[in-house]
Amino acid sequence: MPLRFILRLLAISTLFCGQIAAQSLLPTNWDPALAGDIVMQRLVRVSAPQVKGAHDAEFVCVGERAYIVEHDNDVSPGHGAGAAMYCVLSVVNLKTLQVEKTHLLAKAGQAFANVTLPQAQAFVPRIIRKDEHTLRTYFCSQPAKEQAVTWYRDFDLRTQTFEDSIHKAKLKTAAGTFDMEPRHFHADAAALGFKRPAVNQGLYIFDSFKEFDGKRYIALNNFPGKQNALAVLHDDFTTFEIIGHYNEPQSQQLSESAVNRLPDGTWMAIVRNDAGNYHFTTSHDGKTWTTAEPKPFVPNGLNSKPTFDKFGGIYYLGWQENTKIQNCNRSVFNVDISRDGKTWQRKYRFESPHSFQYPTFHEHEGTLWLTVTQSDHGGTTDRIMFGKLESVGQFEPQTGQKRIAWPAPPPPEPAFMKRGVKLFTDRDYVIDEMPDAVKDLPFHRTSIEKLDVTINKPGTLFALTPTIRPKAASQEEALQKAGFTKVEVPETQLFPGEINRVSLYRKAVKAGERLQFKKLVLLITDGVAEMR
Repeated sequence: MPLRFILRLLAISTLFCGQIAAQSLLPTNWDPALAGDIVMQRLVRVSAPQVKGAHDAEFVCVGERAYIVEHDNDVSPGHGAGAAMYCVLSVVNLKTLQVEKTHLLAKAGQAFANVTLPQAQAFVPRIIRKDEHTLRTYFCSQPAKEQAVTWYRDFDLRTQTFEDSIHKAKLKTAAGTFDMEPRHFHADAAALGFKRPAVNQGLYIFDSFKEFDGKRYIALNNFPGKQNALAVLHDDFTTFEIIGHYNEPQSQQLSESAVNRLPDGTWMAIVRNDAGNYHFTTSHDGKTWTTAEPKPFVPNGLNSKPTFDKFGGIYYLGWQENTKIQNCNRSVFNVDISRDGKTWQRKYRFESPHSFQYPTFHEHEGTLWLTVTQSDHGGTTDRIMFGKLESVGQFEPQTGQKRIAWPAPPPPEPAFMKRGVKLFTDRDYVIDEMPDAVKDLPFHRTSIEKLDVTINKPGTLFALTPTIRPKAASQEEALQKAGFTKVEVPETQLFPGEINRVSLYRKAVKAGERLQFKKLVLLITDGVAEMR
């Protein structure tokens, strides 16, 4: 038989075997959305009954218990309650799925044996098992005008209690070892060409701790500063040493990454992008990273936390899809699986009008468990849920199972400028005050984050945006560029907070005109103009 014929047969055989291998990741006729529904139906609430806003949980399992950390507030949905944000550790029995106890980890002004925290939000807690008897928890304390500080506090598994003291985590950079504060993280990146300005908040331990070659790795993130790095946690469980930064292209808005290693040892990170779809970057040594770019296997991602894990020899890539269920933000989350990190297949698709965001997955004694943030308020962050994902690598039978039949949403409340009327689709803020010129007029209720409308019928539009002042989300310049002129009336308190005192603008609009604004603009019609 000719050699070239043999080689061709081998090539065909290799291709065929590769196809079979890829296909074998999923059972025939596997329905990832049904798989997601099955999981969601057995999740239980972890957040305490009084909690109104909860987000960004992490956990470890030890024996018959899960130890879950989250940041909460008792004021309102979401995680923007400032100093009202506090961190807790909840203990869940893995057999009964009952919360046995919730321990306060840290809150604003809390007095410990060695230090008293400032009146500032306690935010983004993380947890790792330090030794046989100790869990180490981390959290960030963020004063408004000072450097944020990452602290740690140890939990004794034998007594099921926290120690009385807290201590500062350390950050090791090329310049030395410092308290873990945003300025040192920024300086290390700036020395390598990072151009964004320094911020005094937002340095968080992100992703989940992962072990390779006997070392514990973690992603670090500064969310407002749009800065990312791979770090290794030293054996003291106190010092985070930066290995390499990945911030390119700086033209994007990259933050909140998840990192893993591919079969050939290459590092790969999936990175949230507030300017569009997720970006991916790779590194052979963890120090020097490629310029991040989108990948075709994540075609329509949303700006939200991703996950990138490996269980039972299979990679699990989790990402938020830019699709809405009943107009809920962050309501679709996909989990794709792969053997090589290159070819992916959909194992789970979580679809919920209660949102499904910021999940975390961990294996314990052959079972995969998860935490996830969900909401009853259009995608804000209300509560943490916990439960079983799967027995590692298994596929639960789908025969006879049915999709969740979500009830139709209630009709939207009429949107008129009256006191007490809900302002946005994705926040629970209501109108406190308004200029007399727009009282009782209809307004366009949409996301607080952005606005995109097309004029159907000409007339006059009014616009409200925060008056320019520090930290206010004023869009005065954008409104003026769009042809709006300021109306000389006193500013009013649209909803609580000094930064939410607003000014009034006006414009005559034509049919077919399109208007797009970022946070925060509220459009009001004269009763004649119409928009969609």
